[in-house]
Amino acid sequence: MDLFKLPPPARTGLERYRLLSPRAGVHVSPIALGGMSIGSKWTHMGHMDRESSFKLLDAYFENGGNFIDTANL
Repeated sequence: MDLFKLPPPARTGLERYRLLSPRAGVHVSPIALGGMSIGSKWTHMGHMDRESSFKLLDAYFENGGNFIDTANL
């Protein structure tokens, strides 16, 4: 029965998800990607152009990342 089939083994360390909240059942990457320097609005904290931002996000997602810190100050 496919319902109880185990997931494939992790390709990278980012795919070794951790349980963030037992009540919500949320599983996240062990390393969060900080989003403060992505984009060009907060230049005092560093910034990236649009192309570089998308390259970073694509690479993070392709390697199994799913936990991005988007909190503002």
